Amino acid sequence: MIPVRRLGSRAFSLLLLVGVSALFSGFHAPLRQGPDPREVRAKVGQLFMLAFSGQDKDRVLPLIRDRGIGALYLSNDNLNDPKASAELLNALQDAAVHGIAHQPLLTAADQEGAWAIMVPTSASGPGNMALGGADPKHTKAMYAVFARELSSIGVFCDLAPDADVNSNPRNPIIGTRSFGEDATRVAAHVTAAIAGLHSGGVAATSKHFPGHGNTSSDSHAGLPHVDRSRTEIEGVDLKPFRAAVNAGVDVVMTAHIVYSALDPDHPATLSSKILKDYLRKELGFRGLVITDSFNMDAIRKNYSPPDAAVAALNAGADMIMLAEERYGDDVGDYVRSQTAMLDRVEQAVLKGEISMDRLNEAYGRVVALKAKYRIAQRVPVDPERAARTVGDARDRAVERSAARASANLVYDPRHLLPLKRGTSLYVTRLTTLDVDAMIRGMRGIGPNYSRGYLDFVEALRSYGFAPHEFQPGEPVPGDAVVVTVSENYPLPGKAMDIEQQHGRLAEIRRTHAGPLVNVGLSAPYDALQVKPDAYVSAVGSNRSNAQAAAALLAGVSRSSSKLSVTPIKD
Repeated sequence: MIPVRRLGSRAFSLLLLVGVSALFSGFHAPLRQGPDPREVRAKVGQLFMLAFSGQDKDRVLPLIRDRGIGALYLSNDNLNDPKASAELLNALQDAAVHGIAHQPLLTAADQEGAWAIMVPTSASGPGNMALGGADPKHTKAMYAVFARELSSIGVFCDLAPDADVNSNPRNPIIGTRSFGEDATRVAAHVTAAIAGLHSGGVAATSKHFPGHGNTSSDSHAGLPHVDRSRTEIEGVDLKPFRAAVNAGVDVVMTAHIVYSALDPDHPATLSSKILKDYLRKELGFRGLVITDSFNMDAIRKNYSPPDAAVAALNAGADMIMLAEERYGDDVGDYVRSQTAMLDRVEQAVLKGEISMDRLNEAYGRVVALKAKYRIAQRVPVDPERAARTVGDARDRAVERSAARASANLVYDPRHLLPLKRGTSLYVTRLTTLDVDAMIRGMRGIGPNYSRGYLDFVEALRSYGFAPHEFQPGEPVPGDAVVVTVSENYPLPGKAMDIEQQHGRLAEIRRTHAGPLVNVGLSAPYDALQVKPDAYVSAVGSNRSNAQAAAALLAGVSRSSSKLSVTPIKD
């Protein structure tokens, strides 16, 4: 210690000033250095894409106003009638801009064809796998239709196109959501889809990074693993994502999948090696990284979702999605689970588990995307205009053209097609499942159309045929042409009776000696399972697919596409 008497007056004054400054600096340090809780709450809220049930906005309004929710995942459960959808979204946007965050909502939906909203009003098209067999110009035109319809009701982000290369024909969840099995063709269609969305002022999303196409399990029901080498991953799975980044894709959605060659310890959603090192540094992506839903069993059954949300943000994700996905009777308290995740992330920031720099980086990307698409200036939308826009004649024509260009006559060695008018025609549906009930159980998430078989029969009648509907096992005249209709849907957490449909087709083949045609309202993988005399693949189950298949049978259109996947034979 330096004796005071040995210091001059000037030195003593300086020492006293330093001491007092240090004292007050220490006293105020926690107030200056600690984050502002209100600022943290508003910014954390912007990092979440949450969901709600039906058209009941009262449950979600407090989360928007008081927690500053940045985005909404919207399904057919929320948005079915165009005018009502526009009115609902206008009310939610008003709450957002006047809430704690003073930011508009990033409104988003899975409008990709096989999965769609505003069904059956919207022109949802034949789906990606169907488009993948035709010229990419149809993909660009179809996604431009999506952009017009979505923006008219106030949805400004499409969680599409799916960039997965469906290289595993046993894939239970991607299927017709993918453009196909060839990475180069998938990349071309992903690029075309992004251009179509951008032409209508809608943000595009490539998913499920780094790829969900080579899985034999569904991440809605468990945690898949992909054991390809890094070389294979880069040559197949990642090629469409690289094309998407080069095409200016706005958002990349992560997959809840372990890619052992890239990170053996974490699924992509929680992997800094995949999100920071590969997606950001290797591919050069500068946009928004959003996770797939944290309500999927890949997360729920393997992690604590609130803790996983913290891990995902630290790994490089910018936005956490918690879609209201309900499987069977397991409804759960999704409002409580959403709030728990918000609370956990908010506390992680306040305690320094997530740095303010990381929070500000993610928050900056969210608000930058909203500014890029001028969402604040584009709301409210006109509900009357939305009602006129969705499903209008112009877009139906685009949809019809795309579906007809995609329907495929896989084989017909006896030259049965096109059918002659006056043919004795018997038609049956191979599935015995209540598909309507299965789709209703999804609460708007996933495929939302199950009337394809009925549309097919109705279209045949419109072309002058008189099809007799029968049940497998019922007698059929020997000279009749029998048309069987098989179906499959990419249902989250559910599976169709594919093997049973094969069995019913085989039984009809055994008992009916006359001509037998199978129409697949699905991916064409089952074309060789039980070989009828002719096989037509509509490559999807929407209305446009069914109508295109009927047009092909009737000779109104011709098969001009190439299958985007290879049929399999056990």
